[in-house]
This record gives sequence, structure tokens and C-alpha cells, in this order.
Amino acid sequence: MEDVMAESNEDDLDEIFALYLSACDTGELTSRDDFLNQHPEHADQLRELMDAADLIGTFSMTGSDATGTPGPWTGPITLPPDSEVRDQAAQLASTASQIDVQTDMADTIGIGTALSADGLGEHSNVDPNLTLPMANRSQGDSGPSLPFDLGDYQLLKVLGVGGMGVVYLAKQRELDRLVAVKMIRSGILAGQDEVKRFYTEAKAAAKLKHPNIVAVHQFGRRAGHHFFSMQYVEGEDLQKVLAKGPLPSRRAAEIVRDVAQAIHHAHSRGVLHRDLKPGNVLIDPSGQVHVTDFGLAKHTDADSSVTGSGAAVGTPHYMAPEQALGHSDRVTHHSDIYSLGAILFAAITSKPPIFGDTVMQTLLKVAHQPPPTLRSVCPEAESDLEVIVAKCLEKQPKDRYKTAKNLADDLNRFLCGQTIHARSRSRARKVIDWFGQVPVVAAVTGRQTSGTPIGQRRFQNGILAATVVLPLLLLGGLVWQQRINNAMPTQIRIAGGLPGGLYNRVSEQLSKTLQSQTSVPCEVIGTNGTWDNRERLIAGEFELAPIQATAVNGESLRVVAPLFYEAVHILIRDDSEIDSVEDLSGQRIAVGPHGSGSRRAAEMVLESLKLSESVSPRVEMPWETLQKTNPKVSAEAAIICIGVGSDLVTRMLTEQRWHLLPLPDGVSIALQHPTLHAMTIATDAYAGSSIPPSGVHTVGTTAFLVCRDSAPDPLIESTLQALYEEPSIVGLIPARQAAEWQGLAFHRISRRYYDDLEAQLANTQSD
Repeated sequence: MEDVMAESNEDDLDEIFALYLSACDTGELTSRDDFLNQHPEHADQLRELMDAADLIGTFSMTGSDATGTPGPWTGPITLPPDSEVRDQAAQLASTASQIDVQTDMADTIGIGTALSADGLGEHSNVDPNLTLPMANRSQGDSGPSLPFDLGDYQLLKVLGVGGMGVVYLAKQRELDRLVAVKMIRSGILAGQDEVKRFYTEAKAAAKLKHPNIVAVHQFGRRAGHHFFSMQYVEGEDLQKVLAKGPLPSRRAAEIVRDVAQAIHHAHSRGVLHRDLKPGNVLIDPSGQVHVTDFGLAKHTDADSSVTGSGAAVGTPHYMAPEQALGHSDRVTHHSDIYSLGAILFAAITSKPPIFGDTVMQTLLKVAHQPPPTLRSVCPEAESDLEVIVAKCLEKQPKDRYKTAKNLADDLNRFLCGQTIHARSRSRARKVIDWFGQVPVVAAVTGRQTSGTPIGQRRFQNGILAATVVLPLLLLGGLVWQQRINNAMPTQIRIAGGLPGGLYNRVSEQLSKTLQSQTSVPCEVIGTNGTWDNRERLIAGEFELAPIQATAVNGESLRVVAPLFYEAVHILIRDDSEIDSVEDLSGQRIAVGPHGSGSRRAAEMVLESLKLSESVSPRVEMPWETLQKTNPKVSAEAAIICIGVGSDLVTRMLTEQRWHLLPLPDGVSIALQHPTLHAMTIATDAYAGSSIPPSGVHTVGTTAFLVCRDSAPDPLIESTLQALYEEPSIVGLIPARQAAEWQGLAFHRISRRYYDDLEAQLANTQSD
């Protein structure tokens, strides 16, 4: 009788929980507590199921209906209302914050004990293999065999067995498709930690929707087994491909480019892979790449309580130095970028960049020994690929590519025959790294070494025989490094700006003059304006960049020269009813894109006028749109900060569809924003326009040519010569006026140039 009552209670609980899920799906649920109060006799069990539903979140899990028929359960909260989920709830609820995964492959470092005795009770001595479906079991083996029914899935054969998981080829009956099903290798004996790590992998992969990442379909528990199903990819993994021999360099670059794009997608979703290697890169018959096995994935917004610091997590040949040292707290997206470089090296040479006779030896070499250059192993490889691989394999994470997308973009440039952005190490850096592997030098500098090359060993013998010479050699190396660092770059990259803008025109003129004077190739690269120029200059993508005064700050930036003044142009449509700045309230105002200096200056002016975005909505649009005759342009006004006399504003004014609106409070606005100053746009600035004789009062700022603090002296000397000795830039602030500028963080060569100029002017006046 008690059994009948218990079964009835469970049926009631299933029906009530189904009502809860339905209310969630339709949006009818107003309060969880109100729902629980309606069913006090089941409140505790319902709360446990709800907590499990919150844990699993947006995943799709295999469930069964009230009749026990297997089928997919999907919805905003996709928890199947059956007795098996209730069994999972207590186990999963305590693992919500533990999302760091140890391992899933046999050749992965960091595999703990496969099973914990905790919680296994009478099964602690049972062989886990007896609980997993297997093919060709021996006579007398009572374990489940293949094919095996797992709810909606029929397991057909084993595709692979790793350190913690087994992957099966399965048929999903309801959708009539082949899928891959992954189960915990410990089977129904899996401990709490294993289940936690298993679902972390599923959660990490399910967050990602990308054509080059194996998709996760569903996950759940059937017949005591935790599992998740995913896209089945026919073909073979890159490791098997490389076992047949190295790939052509272009094909290798294509594969790693696609993998890098997929990993950038993962990083953008807060997921680190941490175990990238050829075996986790699948290639289907059409040649498309698929990244799989997020068994070591880590969410960047989570703790690392599972692995902790001090355990080397990953695959030795392809893990980053910080992983090899067990610094899991220092693992970032840069660690995955290192692994991508190692995969590219292996794809071209058919072997990883660093390997040893034992796992420990490999870890030590990865942590402390510089990798070989690509062309020292494969001489026929292209030099650009050697540079790309070397940047990925830098020991210091900050020296690698900033993002996986940057790596993918550089590989794409290589494939398209364009100039890559990565630069090879300087000769001085190579010399320093070579010296750093000499044991005695490493000991003095605190560096660790492993497997010292014979060249460095011989050098050390020489050092020991002539210790008096060593200080001189080190001093000479430092002087040489300084000299190399201060040499003219082999290419000068100058930032431009938005299409058709003044920054582009000025940079193009400067580029032509510099290249003519120095014979060094110069390139102008378009950008999104001032703030984009600033960030990319700091990142080392440019040698020179025009930047508005509002963005010239930071210890790493130095001013080469003031370029020209930029005025804030408040333009009003002729057919509008705006007569003063007060009338701008409630009007839609066209402004420049985020990241541009024009937008920043416009926002400062609007802030002073107390015209917030809620009062006067901002409209981002190409400036060319404002020149069209279409009367339905969605803005009555536009604020453009640009050099006086610009072609853009000239066309807008002379075609009689726009006019300038004065800004009478320029002085007070300048007091609020020190990078702005009051100024007047003169009548002759725009010939043929309707500017009054007194001009148009407004505010303006200054555009500066900026470099990094480390910019070599010859580059700055040549740039100043190009600016002033052959003046070709219209509106350029004269050198005499620039020399009077106070409070600017000039580059040391610029400061010396202007000081010398002031001295010459003073001598001339005294004569």
C-alpha cells in the first residue's frame, strides 16, 4: 500500500512540475514562491527540481513524458520532468559554481583518479567497464553490449575512448540522423567530480554556435548513464592526417585560420579551450574544419576550484608555458593562441615544436626552452609563416597575438598574398634569447633552462675560461640592443581615418614625402578615427598616427608635432526651424561613429549644452548621406569636428542645403573641457557659402601626429623633416608656432627640434 501511495505521489509531482515548465514556457509564471505555496505538500521536492533547472540553464536535455516515452524536451527551461531528473538534482545542485574541467583524453596531463570511492558504496570495487556498452564482450561478461538503446538514441559502435570519456556513433531515432554520443568512462559509477566536469564540457560546447565547432544537441541521463549528444563529423582528425606526412603550407594555414576563427568565437563567449591539439581538430570529407573536445574548457568568469594552481592541465606538446608550469590561474586566451601556433608548426613539419623523451622533460622544455624556428625544421616554409608561428609561440603571453582573430586575419593575409601584421623578432632579441639559454647566464638572471643546446654549452665553457670578458660581452649586447631598437624601421605604417576624411589625406601626403626622402616603404591604413588610432598605435600596429587632442594621453604615447586645428561644425538643414543651439533640444543630431574624435568632440559640446541622448537622440550615418538631395534624411542637424575648409563641409554648404549654426558659449565650453578652445570659422574658410563677415563662433581642438615613446630617433627626425622642410600639408600648424607649445609630452627628438628652432629664432631677433 505504501508503494502505491509513493508511486502516486511521484506521478503527482511529475504533473505539477510539468505545469511549472509549461508556465515558464508561456510566460505565465509570475512568482516561484506563489507556485510553491499552491502545492505545499510537494514544496521541498519542487524546489530541488527548480534549482536543478536553474543550474542546467539553456541546455537541451533528453527527457521522457509522463508515459515514459523517450523524446526530446526543449524550452526556455529544458529539464525533463521524470524521476531520473530528480535523481540528478541533488547531485548537480552542489556543483553550480564548479565549472573547471580536468581532462578527457588519454594523452592529457592532469588526469586524477578515474573514480572516487566516495559515494560508490557497494559498487566501489566494480569494474567501470562492466557498466558501459561495449562490442564483442568475452563469454561470461555480463556487461551491456552494442547496439545499446539509450532513450531516443541507439548506440552503434565506439568511435573513441579517452582518459575520462567514451564516444559512440549513435542513431537518433526521432530525427533519423547519426550523431556522436559521449558518456563518462566510469559509467554509472561516475563520482560527483566526474559528473561535474562532464557537464562543464557540455555547457562550454553548447554555448558555442559556429560552423567550425562541433555542435552539442542534447544532454541528460538514461539508464544511470550521463551523456550528451553532438554533431557527428565524418572524416578524420588532423593528428591522423599528419601521421601520413606534413601538409602543404597553404593548406596548413587554411586549417589553422579556420580553427583560430572558431576559437575566437569561443573566447568571445567566455570559453577557453585549453587543450587544442591536432587530435581535437576534425576534418570532414569536404575539407571543412571542426573543433571538438572542450573537456578542459574553462569559463573565464568562473573559479578554478577543480584543477587549481599547480596542476599542468593540457597536452604537453601543445600546451603554453604557463600551463606547463601549472599556473592555471594565469591561463588566458593567449594560452589557446600558443596552442594554435604549435598546431600550425606541426601541420607544416608533421611534429610538434617541442618534445622530449618523457612527459616531464617535455613540460620542462615547453616552460623554459625557446622553440625552434619553423624554417630550421622545414627550410621550404615561407618566411611569413615562420614569423606568424614565432609570434604565437612566444614564452610571454603579452608577446603573442592579442586575439585569435588577429591570428586568423594574419593567416588570411598570408593566403591572399598581403603583408602580414606580425613582425619577426629583432636581431638583438634573438641574441638575448640565445644568451639566456646559457646555464650560467640563466642562473645569474633567474631564468630556468632545460636541455641546454650544445652551442650554449660550448659557449659556457668559453665563459668559464674567460670570466673577465663576460661583463664586457653583456655590456656590448645591451649597447647593440639599444642600437638595433633605435634603427629606422623597415616599413613605416601610418594610421589614416574614416574614408574621405582629413586624417587620410594628411597621412597620404606624409607617407609620400617620407618614402621619397627615406626610401623606406610607407603604408597608410584606414581606421575608425582618433580612438581607434590610439588603441592600435599602442598595440604596435602603427608607427605614426594622427590623433585628436582628446585622446593624447598615456605614458606610452609621445607627440611628434601639432598638425592642424579642427573646428566643431554645427550644421543645420536649410529647411529646418532651428535658429539657435537652444532649438537643438528634441532634434535628432547626426554624429560620427563611436571611436572617432569627431564623435568625442560632439559629445563634449552636447554635454555642455545639457543635451543628453534622451533629449536629442544621436544618429550615426555616413557623412555622404547628409549631402544627398533626399528630403527625408533622418537628422535635422549634424555635428562634425573636422579641419576648417574640409571638402565634406564645403560641399554641404555650397550646395545650399545646409548652413552653419554659431556656438555662442565657446569660452565657457572650453573651460569645462580643457582639450577644446574657442575659435571662429572665418568667412573665407568656405568660399561661396553664406558665412557672415564676422565669422561663425564655435569651439575647436587640435590634431597631433603621435608615436610611441619607444619610436626610434631616425624615424622622428625624418618625419619632422618631411613635415616642415617640404611643406605640402594644407593648414599645417607652422613649426614656429609649434615650438611655442607648452605642456605637451613631446618625443625627445621633437622636443630637441623645437628647442633648437626657438634658439635660432631668438638669435635672429637679437641680430
